Amino acid sequence: MPLSLHRILFLFILGFVHSGPLHAQVSGSEDPGRDTLSNYIQMKYGLDQELFNGYQYYTRYNKYKGDPFYPENDFFEGSVSIRGTEYDDLSLKFNCFSQFLVLEYTDFQGRYNQLILNTAHIDSFRLEDDCFQKQSFFGNEPLFYQFIGTPEAGVYIHWKKMINATSDDLQYSHEYSRPLGTYFVSYRGQIHPFAHRNSFLSVFPESVAAEIRKYMRKQRYSFRDAGPGDWQNLLNQIHLLEEPFPEH
Repeated sequence: MPLSLHRILFLFILGFVHSGPLHAQVSGSEDPGRDTLSNYIQMKYGLDQELFNGYQYYTRYNKYKGDPFYPENDFFEGSVSIRGTEYDDLSLKFNCFSQFLVLEYTDFQGRYNQLILNTAHIDSFRLEDDCFQKQSFFGNEPLFYQFIGTPEAGVYIHWKKMINATSDDLQYSHEYSRPLGTYFVSYRGQIHPFAHRNSFLSVFPESVAAEIRKYMRKQRYSFRDAGPGDWQNLLNQIHLLEEPFPEH
């Protein structure tokens, strides 16, 4: 049976990739220093090493102004969960235009590489303190959502950049938009889409919604400008206001 492109790429990287930054949280007391790189990877992760199941990254749109990454065009310390296995101590960035993750690494010869990970079996990933989960809401296709929340309430944000034609800079033919969010709120086990303040407040009991409205007015809260810390503060406030479930 002919090898797939993914398998060929994996076998190639298996012989060259640096083992230092790659660790999976798999139980065991093996000492990596006692093994060759090949044996170590096979023992820890098996021959179906999914972390390196992807394609070499290259910049495709040189004539495009801006960049497709969220939150910015930089690599962040992070982790990836693939079919329940957590890979930590990785260097990652998230292309929210094409919805893929880029992993950077250095091989034994000191050559720098970037790899587009196969996202088909990625459950979640983290970029420093920003956590993303793959979710499917209301029967739609699974997408990556940033999740911010408490046990009572949480917000899921799907980030996407668009490409628009530009006429104000002759050096570029197109430019990337700012990150655009699609929002859902999780409350008492139910998922609700929202697009503005009123649709967000409508999810909560009237007494809680009234206090949230006061808080947002006092803080001059803007969904468009809110960062993860702003969302967490708002959700913490909702936690303090939370009413108990009615008794049946």
